[in-house]
Amino acid sequence: MSIRNRYPDADSLSQRGHWDVATRRVVLDRVHNVPEFQYFDERQRATLEALCARVMPQQHRPPERRIPLAPWIDARCASGHTDGFLLDSMPKHPEAWTLGLLGLDQSTCALSGEDLRFADLEPAQQDAVLEHVRAGCPPGEVWQHMSARTWWIFVALRQITAVYYAHPYAWDEIGFGGPAYPRGYFALNFGHPEPWEPREVGEQSTLSLRPASRFP
Repeated sequence: MSIRNRYPDADSLSQRGHWDVATRRVVLDRVHNVPEFQYFDERQRATLEALCARVMPQQHRPPERRIPLAPWIDARCASGHTDGFLLDSMPKHPEAWTLGLLGLDQSTCALSGEDLRFADLEPAQQDAVLEHVRAGCPPGEVWQHMSARTWWIFVALRQITAVYYAHPYAWDEIGFGGPAYPRGYFALNFGHPEPWEPREVGEQSTLSLRPASRFP
């Protein structure tokens, strides 16, 4: 997979000396202290890892720059972490994940006609299963009791992307320079980047883009 690197010089971790102690500890933990699996069993883990790989493919990244997603979701479930809200129609997040992963395996068996797990499928076949989930019409007993589309949007997509974009390697991918606390932002000039933020390939100088002041 060939993906253009829009911010080849981005290195958010190079700014860690400007963060306070608590912020630096939290961010560096995401890179260096990936948690061990505690909540999911081996089968659930395989399904979760396959799901994460389809939601946020990372084949274009060098192995050492790939963001671990499944371990952090496992850690959220093990700790009972929530996002501060819960839809009336959905169980708590750990249970929703357990049921959703089981539902993916049930849908795989039903759609393939074989005793297969979601993780056993080729990527294109996995995408076909996920399309049924996204559309809200997958086969499987789990989905008779829990909304597949709600699970897809508010559990799978929401939490996988949240873990991904909380990681500094993802910040580099989108040109985010990392936390601004306690340094703060001061270049409030029509959305142009701070001096310490990375520039996109081909971006003009911010000086040439600044409109003339209307004031003397």
